[in-house]
Amino acid sequence: MPQQLKIYRDLDFRGAAEHTGNIKGNICTEKLVLVDHFTGKAIDSTSVWNSAGQASGAASITAPHHLTITTGALDDDEWAVASGLHYYGQYNAILEVKARNDDITGLQHCIGFSDATAETGKLAMAYAITTLDSEASDFAGFLFDPAASTKYIYAVSVKTNVDGSVISSAHTETSSSWATYRVELRDNGTTTDALFYLNTTGGQIDPATDLIGIEADALLRTTPLCVYIGAMNYGAGADTLDVCYVKVWQDEITN
Repeated sequence: MPQQLKIYRDLDFRGAAEHTGNIKGNICTEKLVLVDHFTGKAIDSTSVWNSAGQASGAASITAPHHLTITTGALDDDEWAVASGLHYYGQYNAILEVKARNDDITGLQHCIGFSDATAETGKLAMAYAITTLDSEASDFAGFLFDPAASTKYIYAVSVKTNVDGSVISSAHTETSSSWATYRVELRDNGTTTDALFYLNTTGGQIDPATDLIGIEADALLRTTPLCVYIGAMNYGAGADTLDVCYVKVWQDEITN
């Protein structure tokens, strides 16, 4: 038997393997891994997640196991949840988030890798009518903005305050519908590209069908990045963004 086994799809444990220990020996991954299904007691800045915003809002863990970001009831109230600044383009960081916007007529949301855990007065990225409006200096991810003339989910990026392309998913979001967002940073030694995948049913990402676009040289490869998930209210009435899980992978830092 070869010393290295390459799996191109998945391992599927069936029968007795579902009812007993099915891996012998020590599993030792060469990846930095974060997986959170939000089964803890609270969101606070003393643990994995930073929670902050402008005006009023909150982030909490709600049943069955969701992170729920709630905005205040006034126009432009916003709140964001972010990890620490642990991730880098040069280490091929990958982010996957399953989330749902509970009011697409009144709630902007933004999901991706960002260079800051919080912004001043607005979210990391916005899309007003047909113009990308970046608050972050470096960002690669997704946004939905009720102020856009065409209300699709878009993949966007900014590098050292220079906006990249606006990549349309051509998907019109519906309120309270799950979607799975995936950002893959692919480093080539001098620049980092961003690959954007979107599953509009909230299912697992299929790379053959869910790739919506690639932004070459999307952001600085050596800038520390966080996982950033934010929501902003448009108009009156508090709104919510629910997150089912966050998954992050990154190569180990070896130098």
